[in-house]
Amino acid sequence: MPCSARVALFQKRYDQECSRVHRFMTWIMIAQWVLGLAFAVFLSPYTWIGEQNEVHIHVWAALLIGSSLSGFAILSMRLYPKASSTRHVVAVVQLLWSALLIHLSGGRIETHFHAFASLAILSIYRDWRILISATTVVALDHFVRGVYYPLSVFGVLKESPFRWMEHAAWILFEVAFLIPGSYRLRKEIWELCARQTELEEAKRTVDQQVAERTKELSEAYNLLAEKTAETDKLALVARFTDNAVIITDAKASIEWVNEGFTRISGYQSDEVIGKRPSDFLHGSETDPRVSAIMRESLRNEQGFNIQHINYRKSGEAYWVDIEVRPIRDPDGVVRRYIAIETEATERVRQEKETARLHQELLDVSRQAGMAEIATGVLHNVGNILNSVNVSASLIRNQLSKSALANLENVSALIAEHEATFSEFVSSDQRGKKIPAYLRLVTDALGGERKTIDCELADLLKNVDHMKEVVAAQQSMACCSELIQELPIRSLIDDALAANKGSLLNHDIQINLDLDGANELIRTDKHRFLQIVINLIKNAKEALVEHRATDRRITIRAVSEENATRISVTDNGNGIAKANLSQIFQHGYTTKVVGHGFGLHSSANTASEMGGSLTAFSDGPGTGARFELILPFSKDAKQDRPNTELVR
Repeated sequence: MPCSARVALFQKRYDQECSRVHRFMTWIMIAQWVLGLAFAVFLSPYTWIGEQNEVHIHVWAALLIGSSLSGFAILSMRLYPKASSTRHVVAVVQLLWSALLIHLSGGRIETHFHAFASLAILSIYRDWRILISATTVVALDHFVRGVYYPLSVFGVLKESPFRWMEHAAWILFEVAFLIPGSYRLRKEIWELCARQTELEEAKRTVDQQVAERTKELSEAYNLLAEKTAETDKLALVARFTDNAVIITDAKASIEWVNEGFTRISGYQSDEVIGKRPSDFLHGSETDPRVSAIMRESLRNEQGFNIQHINYRKSGEAYWVDIEVRPIRDPDGVVRRYIAIETEATERVRQEKETARLHQELLDVSRQAGMAEIATGVLHNVGNILNSVNVSASLIRNQLSKSALANLENVSALIAEHEATFSEFVSSDQRGKKIPAYLRLVTDALGGERKTIDCELADLLKNVDHMKEVVAAQQSMACCSELIQELPIRSLIDDALAANKGSLLNHDIQINLDLDGANELIRTDKHRFLQIVINLIKNAKEALVEHRATDRRITIRAVSEENATRISVTDNGNGIAKANLSQIFQHGYTTKVVGHGFGLHSSANTASEMGGSLTAFSDGPGTGARFELILPFSKDAKQDRPNTELVR
């Protein structure tokens, strides 16, 4: 506490002491007035004139002077109780009362003790300065009356003019003891106030620290409650999801698995804790190249997305999509890995079935002599069929992982405690979570509906695209085309949607740079999509084959003076210089399972639209860029035609 507060506390305490002394001195003043009257009546002599007597003048002096002295002191104590001048007034009046009583008693030596007693009484004010004022009054009184009126002070008519000094000396002797005592008592009050302020400051500091600590504990408790609630929700997700969740340490040894892992693999958690997944999940059909990618990513402390074959406890092989991400501490050090595995056996089977049907169609087309046109149709339709298959698989997968299954679990739990449901919800830990969990399930079902709606829309769009491709190839002989003015961004989004499943599955990042092109482009929609879908598919396959960890495809569109230039660039395995001149030839391919029809068909389509398709690459491992140039139509610079009939 600051010194000013200490002074204020001392002043408050001292003012309280003075108030108590003032009350005491008030009664002293009244008692002295009564005592003065008694002295005047009983001790002062009477004046006799014959047989008649009258009251001595001393009685009037006691009555009037005494009331004036006591009244003035009492009035000062009432009006100015805290003023230091009031204490001096009381001291002066008190010693004047001593002088008056000495006079009324005829200078009796016993009455002089009233001055000594008065000084002792005044010392309880603990103010040594008022003792100086009182001593001065005594000395002056004894000097004046001792020299000029000794009968009044010493009771004799004639006395040595120096006798007053003897009385003053005794007063000084007493004051010499009273002043240090008053100073010491006043200092004690000051020290008590100082200790009290220190205690109050210490208490205030402790209270503040307690309040701060309480606040910190309250915040920590609230944070713990939030984290606990979040952990409970995550536990529900981990428990009821159909996916397998695996948490390993930094060396890929398993620390925890969820129930989904047991449902998929057949292994219980106590059978796998401390083991590496590759020790018991891999088998003879597991691709060693994929295993090498996993080991390399873990060695570099990187995440990865892969698809490969695992084996159940029963020995049955199954396809699985695996997403692995490192968990780093605040210092950036990898402490754990989390892996989420989704069984993909059915989807892979469907993809293989689609590829088989596609190959059969190609074989039949060759045997029937459909040659290049039929091959182009099959290739383009095959690209779209892959997207259709992905959409169908996503819908099927979404339905297989629907929150309805979890809702059935909750329904069974409710039915189990139907008779005591209210008590179960209010007291049981599982019951308390039911309302919040139902809200989560409701939200999840809403999200599933939106996802399925989007996939169905993509599915219908791809089916329409297949019909248009077939119709365009059928009518190619008469060179018919449907030119529309369409948003270029919408066309690129449709092309990406056709490859969406593969792009997501292989964790490929798409970068769009369409700001340099006009918002609208006049073109044949389905021929344009046929080319761009094929370019994106080829870029994706180049990235997968190159095993790049940072997989990117950049699509850029720029409007030039008489044409629009669309480029598709990847950072995949690139193209050798010797192959650039042959890459658009019919039947030429650098892929292990390629047919050499896609780029050839795309180049022909670009040429039929009046444009060109060109490939660029600095060699193997440097990526590749394909540029599609489409000229403006003849009436592009004229007024916009009415396109409502062809949209």
